[in-house]
Amino acid sequence: MTTIAIMLFVTGIALWLIKNIRGSKDEGDITTKDSFLVGVGQSLALMPGISRSGATIISSVAVGMNRDTALRFSFLLYIPVSLGGVVLSLSDFINEPDKSELMIPYLLAFVSTLLMTYVAMKWFISMMKSGKLYYFSYYCFVMGLILLIFF
Repeated sequence: MTTIAIMLFVTGIALWLIKNIRGSKDEGDITTKDSFLVGVGQSLALMPGISRSGATIISSVAVGMNRDTALRFSFLLYIPVSLGGVVLSLSDFINEPDKSELMIPYLLAFVSTLLMTYVAMKWFISMMKSGKLYYFSYYCFVMGLILLIFF
C-alpha cells in the first residue's frame, strides 16, 4: 500500500504542476517525439497508484498540447487498451463453458459500466475544459495520506 500511496502523491504533484501550463499544439502539430513521450507517460500507469488517463493527460500537456488536444489524445490512446482487455476477457469467457450462466450478469455489468463511464467522462471533460483538473490532485493527496495512515 505504501507504493500506491507514494504514486498517488506523485500523480497529485504532477497534476498540480501542469495546472498553469497552456499548450498550443493541436492534433496537426503533434510530432512523433510527442507521441513517443506520451506513450512513455502511459507506460508509467503500469505502476500501482498511477492513473492511465492522468499519466497521458499530464504527459500530453507537458509536451505542449492544449487541453482539448490532450484530452482527445488520451481518449484515443485508451481505445487499444480497452479493446485488448475486451478481447482477452471474451476469449476467457468463450473458452470456459462453465461461465455461460454468467452471460446475463456480465451483460448487465457491461451496460451499467458503459452508462457510468459516459456520465463520468462528461463530468471529467467539463473539469478538463474549465481548467480544474488540478482538483484531482487534492483527491490524490487525500487518498495517499489515508493509505499511509490506515494501511
